Amino acid sequence: MDRSWMYNMTNFGRMGLRPEFVEGVIGFVEYAKTLDPFQRSGMIKCPCNKCQCLNYEKPDAVELHIYRNGFKKEYTVWTSHGEIDNNFDVFQHYVPGESSSDVNSNAQNYRIDDMVQDAFGVHSDFDFANQGEEAPNFECKIFFEQLESASRPLYEGSPHSQLSIAVRLLSIKSDWSVPQGAMDSVIDLIHDLVDPNLEIPDNFYKAKRLVSKLGMSSMRIHCCDNGCMLYYKDDIDLESCKFCGKCRYKQTASGKKVPIKAMHYLPLISRLKRLYASNRSAPHMRWHHEHRRPPRVMCHPSDGEAWKHFDRTYPLFAAEPRNIRLGLCSDGFTPHSVSAAPYSCWPVFITPYNLPPEMCMTSPYIFLNCVIPGPRNPKVLIDVYLQPLIDELKQLWVQGVETFDVSLKQNFNLRAALIWTINDFPAYGMLSGWMTTGKLACPYCTENTKSFTLKHGHKNSWFDCHRQFLPMDHEFRSMKNAFRKNSVEQGYPHHLLHNL
Repeated sequence: MDRSWMYNMTNFGRMGLRPEFVEGVIGFVEYAKTLDPFQRSGMIKCPCNKCQCLNYEKPDAVELHIYRNGFKKEYTVWTSHGEIDNNFDVFQHYVPGESSSDVNSNAQNYRIDDMVQDAFGVHSDFDFANQGEEAPNFECKIFFEQLESASRPLYEGSPHSQLSIAVRLLSIKSDWSVPQGAMDSVIDLIHDLVDPNLEIPDNFYKAKRLVSKLGMSSMRIHCCDNGCMLYYKDDIDLESCKFCGKCRYKQTASGKKVPIKAMHYLPLISRLKRLYASNRSAPHMRWHHEHRRPPRVMCHPSDGEAWKHFDRTYPLFAAEPRNIRLGLCSDGFTPHSVSAAPYSCWPVFITPYNLPPEMCMTSPYIFLNCVIPGPRNPKVLIDVYLQPLIDELKQLWVQGVETFDVSLKQNFNLRAALIWTINDFPAYGMLSGWMTTGKLACPYCTENTKSFTLKHGHKNSWFDCHRQFLPMDHEFRSMKNAFRKNSVEQGYPHHLLHNL
């Protein structure tokens, strides 16, 4: 269907809206009214350039938004409104079992609700009569049952559920730094204003407990103030550091003991399992295997030599396309203003690379794994803070975890491998242990480096290392005075760099 009218709003000279555009918008709204969200709640997703299909609005408000802001970019195929884009091998479709609790004007909460309703919608339609289909494992079955119970509308025709309200309350508390006591008072007021029979969380604690059913738990691990160790596993009951002897706790004015330093850790395994619990992500986790490109065509990390070399080295791992390849990214930043005291905070992110290019590096699939506290740069002690992540990666590589794939309705043993890190050169030295300063800073050239020390500045320099990448008959190789004085280049680059 020709939808060029969507991006041709106004007449010449911006003199009013074009009739074709107005007619098209009315047709779009009429079409959106035929979808399940409108039938259940009377609201539809707004595709204007401001809302970006994240907010639900009344039909009249959607028309007004589009007239003011126009459609969002490149939305000629209405994938968020039930259509399938045939130009991509991606299953972007609407889940018929989506509950009315999706009605949420908060974009941050929308992502959570979207995942919940995807999982619930697929679970409600399970039919295991077909050959090769299995029932979910015990853990996944409990997860789906809890979601089904918490996602029921508060009353017939209600756009909210007990879970969606809990998510909104927690988001408000986080966004506006509302104290817990104030949040409990607000919840009490809500109970006084609405029907007492409605299943609304009684206080902040119960709201937090309800949201924990999503399986996205977090841990607070106490650390030594000097970064020597974590109070973790066998050392969880220690009162002082076993290396430097520094005390674990400090005493407040009220006499309560609080940890001097703590790290927030978000477990990785539960988040990888949730990728297979949602129908919006589970089919795409096999994309890298089902959409192989011809040789010398690069459009995804799986086309690179590093990925192919890993597959050749570990064929059993590569034989299961649902096994996950991970990338790790970490760098320091200062969360406070420049005028404040120096504080270096190090977040660690994990990204699964099985997904197609348009999903691979988007924010919903970049998992915050832990936040290494400051105020000092951890430097070589960063591996101390990465112990919980390393333990999970070892489990995923050696043993694997039982996972239910909702797209194929099968249980399988999920394994994962960390195949690379993404960071700047100083952080590379911290994560790998390679000394990135001095003459041997290059991890490829090592002792064959062409670096030299400046005569007067006494600094290491890598000037004139680039000529080795030129063809052997190139005129620049024989120039003695144009580059480094009295120097000609007759060597070859390192074989790893040469292959690139």
